Amino acid sequence: MRGLLLAILSLAFTASTVMAQGALPVISAPADGQVLRGQVSITGTTDIPGFVSAELDFAYASDTTGNWFPIQTFSQPATNSTLAAWDTTSISDGNYILRLRVVLQDGTLHDATIRIQVRNEAPPATAVSTATSTPAFVPQLSTSLPAATTSATPTTPPFSTPTFLPSNPAEVQTDEVYGGIERGALIIVGLFIFLGILIRLRRS
Repeated sequence: MRGLLLAILSLAFTASTVMAQGALPVISAPADGQVLRGQVSITGTTDIPGFVSAELDFAYASDTTGNWFPIQTFSQPATNSTLAAWDTTSISDGNYILRLRVVLQDGTLHDATIRIQVRNEAPPATAVSTATSTPAFVPQLSTSLPAATTSATPTTPPFSTPTFLPSNPAEVQTDEVYGGIERGALIIVGLFIFLGILIRLRRS
């Protein structure tokens, strides 16, 4: 009986050791492939048996040199809690890899990685409403006024009565004109006769 109990305890210890060795850190948020903007809260778990330290860092997805940039380091394990508040505006837009690495007492390293996209410059997609707005009915006011009906009454121009003006005292009558001409002609003829008589008298 005692031997059976020792065997059970040995199996349990072996199972727990295997489970502890298979434990990995976890990044709970953000999700793999998520688009990030501004301040981002990163949550996860680093509580692994044999925990010594942990670090959270990122790298360019296209970088093959293995360069990682630290975000936060940890000296205490955490279980599904906030690990860091990451300001993504401090880096350029692009595709990145987030890595949560835990260092154990035996010197082994355990990593959890996800791929994320930083898009601070690109505006978020806005839903376009497909509803068509029906214009409100606006009653049209008639501005035309009824035409005034006027009966055309023929107007008779006023009769003008001629006004007789008084005779002009300076007006010269036709008879007087002719009489003046005759008198002038007689005077001229008389002068010629008188001059003829004088000329004859001197010659004689």
